[in-house]
Amino acid sequence: MYKLSQVERGTLNDARQKPESEPTLLRALGIRKCFGRNVVLDGVDVELHKGEVVLLVGENGSGKTTLLNILTGNLEPDAGTIQYLADNTPRAYEFPRPWWRDLNPWDHFRPEFVALEGIGRTWQDVRLFATQSVLDNIAVASTVQPGENPLAVLINTRGTRRSEREVRARAAAILGHLGLGNRSTSLAGRLSYGQSKRVAIARAVAADARVLFLDEPLAGLDQRGIDETLTLLHSLVLNNDLTLVIVEHLLNQPHLRPLVTTSWTLNGGKLIVSETAEKSRPILPSGIPRPTWLQLLVAGSEVVDEVLPRGAVLTRIRPRREQGTPTKPNLELRNLVVNRGNRTVIGMEDDGSVTGLTLLLYPGEIGILQAPNGWGKTTLLNAVAGLCPIASGSIHLLGQNLKNAETWERVRAGLRVAFGATYLFDNLTVKETLELVGASGRADGQAPLLSQRVSELSGGQRQCLALESSTRLAGAQVLLFDEPFSMLDATNTEKALTLMRPSPESSVLISVPLTTNQDA
Repeated sequence: MYKLSQVERGTLNDARQKPESEPTLLRALGIRKCFGRNVVLDGVDVELHKGEVVLLVGENGSGKTTLLNILTGNLEPDAGTIQYLADNTPRAYEFPRPWWRDLNPWDHFRPEFVALEGIGRTWQDVRLFATQSVLDNIAVASTVQPGENPLAVLINTRGTRRSEREVRARAAAILGHLGLGNRSTSLAGRLSYGQSKRVAIARAVAADARVLFLDEPLAGLDQRGIDETLTLLHSLVLNNDLTLVIVEHLLNQPHLRPLVTTSWTLNGGKLIVSETAEKSRPILPSGIPRPTWLQLLVAGSEVVDEVLPRGAVLTRIRPRREQGTPTKPNLELRNLVVNRGNRTVIGMEDDGSVTGLTLLLYPGEIGILQAPNGWGKTTLLNAVAGLCPIASGSIHLLGQNLKNAETWERVRAGLRVAFGATYLFDNLTVKETLELVGASGRADGQAPLLSQRVSELSGGQRQCLALESSTRLAGAQVLLFDEPFSMLDATNTEKALTLMRPSPESSVLISVPLTTNQDA
């Protein structure tokens, strides 16, 4: 993996001081977008200069992803003007577009035409071709693909083959720069989440992007993945002359502060632009991390940190009791081993031996499982929920053996699992989703959105709905949350924490990526 030297970091810091003096690469004026009666963007003006690194912030539902979709050609605004100036052949679009413009096949407002203007994009969900090799995932993004033209292949077979070799050589060089050269022939579906995100960024670079829009590039990454992605972004700004616009949820924004030059804040459909100053604080303090959201849970409670195998930490937060810990746990995992194919995911020790994982949760207790990506956090929750088999060991809920129980039987016994926004039904409305779990009369935070379909919600709103749906189910004794704070802003993080607090009789287990950022 490429590492920036002190000289390069100094050069980057000098360059980031005066982005407004650089050429304008993109300009948008009077952008307006409505979904039904909901005005998301109301006359937004933006101007992006070469070398800028912009952090786009705003509350959930403020329109951050909508603005990214519009500026990258994935969504047409209701009104406004967009000028793309990064390429040698500038292009401008005015909205609403007259019908006759669509008669010209080369003048549509679509992502492929915007991409030709030097505009790249990554998504919250990594969209690699899972069954293709990593090298092919990079090579396919090249704008020079003569092999796609059958006539060119027939007329100039030798030239086409030479061009394809050059495309693959460039893709291999990009992978080498990423530190993934030894994975070029691996299927993209076998990469870790952090590696997949880096490959997605590299694919945009391979498409000759000069402006790159990044939708939550740090979401779901552990500290190693965050470090590698930040180093890559620094390198792209310094060595590839790339201009970045980044949307990132609240917990990961402190990681980006040393890189960001400009802040765009969306509020009430309007955009506020301000310069940012780099903080002098260290990003990687030592010691077991205490993120801000965890501090809110800790108040007035007893806290115990337990070191687990392979770099994980279990933080127990429990009410102070005069007579000590109850003798009977709500959730009891004993010597649990879970395999994926021939690989042991849960139950392996640091030395490679397999002894099984033992974990107990008591009434009134919150367990925070902080572990690196690839450790098996989601696999562990799947095993407890009955969504994947266990190789050995036992799972007991309130003393009941769940080893051979069906998933619905575990729910009936008092188990609740929240895997996040991707497990919602997109075609249902918010009201129908809440009615499905019997919580329509207690939709405190969802009332303004009841008539909207899930597919129309922002990422943060979907995550809030997923948490609300899971925690409102009656009879919960043990609640499991898989990375619940992804995509949440400060206000909704506090709401989520309120939803996740256990009763004196119930228990909560929350899995999050391991991070050493104290300000997260």
